[in-house]
Amino acid sequence: MFSIKEWNFEEYKAAVKEIEDLVDRLDELKARLGNFWIEWINYDAEFEDEVFSQGEYENICLRFEIFKTWTEKEIKIHSDKFYNEIALREKSSWFEHVRLPFPVVWNRRTYNDFEPEVRRNGKKKEWIDWLLGNLVEGKEEYWTYEPWILNAFENEEIYEVYMDGRADFNMQSILVGSLTNDFVVFLLNVKQVLALKDASPNKKAITREPIEIERSELDNVILRTVKLRKSAGKSLHWNRVLRDLKNYIGEGQRIVLSDIPARDGTMKEGISFYVDGYESPVQTLLQSTFKKKLTKFRKLPLLE
Repeated sequence: MFSIKEWNFEEYKAAVKEIEDLVDRLDELKARLGNFWIEWINYDAEFEDEVFSQGEYENICLRFEIFKTWTEKEIKIHSDKFYNEIALREKSSWFEHVRLPFPVVWNRRTYNDFEPEVRRNGKKKEWIDWLLGNLVEGKEEYWTYEPWILNAFENEEIYEVYMDGRADFNMQSILVGSLTNDFVVFLLNVKQVLALKDASPNKKAITREPIEIERSELDNVILRTVKLRKSAGKSLHWNRVLRDLKNYIGEGQRIVLSDIPARDGTMKEGISFYVDGYESPVQTLLQSTFKKKLTKFRKLPLLE
């Protein structure tokens, strides 16, 4: 395995050239550089703890700089030279994706988030087959996805909301690196049920319309923030949207980010929505609930 410690740089460069798909090659370079950043940060911490000598640390830093310089140059070359290939990949990707042909899921929460959209598009069977077909055995009892999917996943901003405040230097592919056996069994069960449905008589009924729930004014502020940030090409990461809410409130309204009472009697991070004329907030929302709302709002048709 190529790393700062296992320094087989020339072998790695040769292996990169063997990746035929040019966009996959670019994703490999980006992801590997991210891995090296994390590895270097870990070594930097170990040096502070005097795990190894000054000479060993300087050698590690030199290797990192060599790889960083080479990789950044290669990434720029590939990004400029293969612009059309990158654009074509984005065009053929799933809605709100730039690399992947289907949404990637790694637990029941993410499955439930993306399944309705896939089902509406009549692609559920293809989606499940694609997910299962790209699984590989991971460490211990876990499963993971093919390396090219892990690399491509780093380019998909739609999944940033699931990072849940992890440190900036962490790569979001850690989310899909350890699927439980229970979740894989669940996907296999879905595949089996779909096969049984294909074999059953196709009985039809009138599709029920979804129940419409009236949105609160705070919901409207959140939705307005998401819509305008998206139209401006800005990130929809939950923390950035949260910090930007105050810029999209109406006249006489005020947003305060502070701890609020939760159902279990504790104080947790949340949002307080004030309106002029009222001393107390007219609505409060836990930060955890805000994240769930944001995930759903991002998929509304009016944001397309």
